Amino acid sequence: MSSWLAVLRKELAGYLIQPLGWVVLTLFLLVQGYAFYLFLAVPQAARATSAMQLFFGGTFFHWLFVIVVVATITMRSLAEERRSGTLETLMTAPVTELQVVLGKYVAAVAFYACLWLPTATYVLLVWLFAPPGALDLGPILSAYLGCLVIGAACISVGVLASALVRSQLVAALLCCVALASLLLAGLLEATITTSTARRVIHQLNLFAHMDDFARGVVDTRHLVLHGSLVVFCLTAAVLALGRRKWR
Repeated sequence: MSSWLAVLRKELAGYLIQPLGWVVLTLFLLVQGYAFYLFLAVPQAARATSAMQLFFGGTFFHWLFVIVVVATITMRSLAEERRSGTLETLMTAPVTELQVVLGKYVAAVAFYACLWLPTATYVLLVWLFAPPGALDLGPILSAYLGCLVIGAACISVGVLASALVRSQLVAALLCCVALASLLLAGLLEATITTSTARRVIHQLNLFAHMDDFARGVVDTRHLVLHGSLVVFCLTAAVLALGRRKWR
């Protein structure tokens, strides 16, 4: 087994063994389940498709909870290793900074995907009780893809924040501030008068990205943008680990 896969297995075991992982999973399902119930109860979302669009990023509540979850699952990835001194021990093993960062990142993304898997029961319930033809599975599948793509980009920001500091709390705060700033940047589109600047801001609008995914539109520009963010953040995290290694 390659080194990064060993790191991946260790991190996944940590998510499943430590109480924090189960607490996050429980709270995630409770909050998402209650939110889904509220969306079905809203008169404006009487149609099944409208309720699912609200559920998948249609409200600021969704993004707030995603930010908190991402910050929680990434804050310990590298910061805790450095604080406890285990990072130095890990780096003496036959493993590179890239393999450490990659293993921890993929483990966080896998755990994040596992958080969303049980929500497929919501889709099943809607499909069972909604009128025939009321639910289009195409937009649902693309919405899940959007959650994974945007979540993976957000997790890369959290891993970078954790690579820069020693404190889990500071890493979580840095992640929350960075993601909230990115989220709010898209809301500035309505205040921009220059057409070029408006187009640039529109490409950063996470609300618009998730709305496209929830409507069944998979725009390759969104995939490229979030993929580029992942590469940038993970590269910066590797450089941060390397810089501290030689101190």
